[in-house]
Amino acid sequence: MLHFEREVIDPVLIEAMLQQFHTVHMGLNDKDGYPYVVPVNFGYEMKDEKLYVYIHFTKKGHKVDLMRKDSKVCLEFSMFNDFPDRSYKGHRHDYRSVIAKGRIRIIDINDDYKTFKKGYDLLYTCNHREIVPLESRKVKPPMYIGEIVCDMKDVTAKSEFPIRTIDDVPFIDVYSLPEDNTPFDIKDIIEARKKK
Repeated sequence: MLHFEREVIDPVLIEAMLQQFHTVHMGLNDKDGYPYVVPVNFGYEMKDEKLYVYIHFTKKGHKVDLMRKDSKVCLEFSMFNDFPDRSYKGHRHDYRSVIAKGRIRIIDINDDYKTFKKGYDLLYTCNHREIVPLESRKVKPPMYIGEIVCDMKDVTAKSEFPIRTIDDVPFIDVYSLPEDNTPFDIKDIIEARKKK
């Protein structure tokens, strides 16, 4: 990573970043060597040094055809905050991004009810919706749940502004602060990275 001081490596901070995102761009391998990228909503959990991401999709279509051919997936989560008319700390924008590589498993409710339900519930939870219990539905949802498993070694994260604690993860409203163009003091971050 060129600007290693912008890298976020603490899993707690990465999870706090994931809580800020509303959609993820999922890249699949398409024919002729071109990637196929589509935005989807998602649910997730982090455990056992892995990131589990859950999405849902119809049982027929281009996405599912590609998943069946190649289970490799790249996920891109990001959000940007632009303030072009108000420089802050020498910046005119801020961003958070997480990239994760993993493999997707297509979950049919009839084959793996437990994993389907977990993904289904997490999709509601991560989208701040009240869960509609799967058991209360008169008809089984006519969809698949995709479970994408990523080793944390294949998850990278970045932030334009330095992140040291969970409180640093949300964007700063630069318009509510006094003008300040003194660069961020990131000596501690640089020193910590050098020791690794």
